[in-house]
Formats: sequence, C-alpha cells, structure tokens
Amino acid sequence: MARVFVYGTLKQGQPNYGHMLNTAKGIAKFQGRGRTMERYPLVIAGKYNIPYMLNMPGTGHHVAGEIYAVDEQMLQFLDEFEGCPDMYQRTPMSIEVLEWEGK
Repeated sequence: MARVFVYGTLKQGQPNYGHMLNTAKGIAKFQGRGRTMERYPLVIAGKYNIPYMLNMPGTGHHVAGEIYAVDEQMLQFLDEFEGCPDMYQRTPMSIEVLEWEGK
C-alpha cells in the first residue's frame, strides 16, 4: 500500500470522492487529515474551478488535505484519472498529520 495526499476534488464531500470509495477501481483507506509541511501555492482555476498545487515550495500556504493508503490498482487509476504525468505529477512531500485514524 502506498500513501497519497489528496487536497482537491478527491477529498470527502467533494465531487470526485466517489472514486475513492469504488472498490472496482482499487482500495483506498482513509488514514487521516494533514497539511503540507512546506508552503505551496494552491491555484483554483479553469472552467470547473479545479485546484492545482504548484511545485514551488516555500511560497503560498500550508495546503490541507486527506491521507489515504491505496493499493497498486487504485494508484494506477488515480494516475490515469488525474492525467499523470501530463496534467498532475505525483511528488513526494512531507505532510504534517493533524488527525490520524490509520494504523
């Protein structure tokens, strides 16, 4: 299982959260809530107000989001869904845990 940090439409209560619950696409287990240790610019733009975190550490805000443990199938689905690596890039970063439910 890999850990992913989601900060936009895949969070609970957001339009694409259903994908995180769809076991046909893989397993995603909610672990907790956190925020980026470093500050990053978060831009909400485009026709559908889609959030983009820019890879410019040290500028912007501590971005809040949710932490999930995902299996390889879900990770592959998320990469395809998010248009990785063309639209979004998966980038390792440090997350400060604010609430933890995982093991």
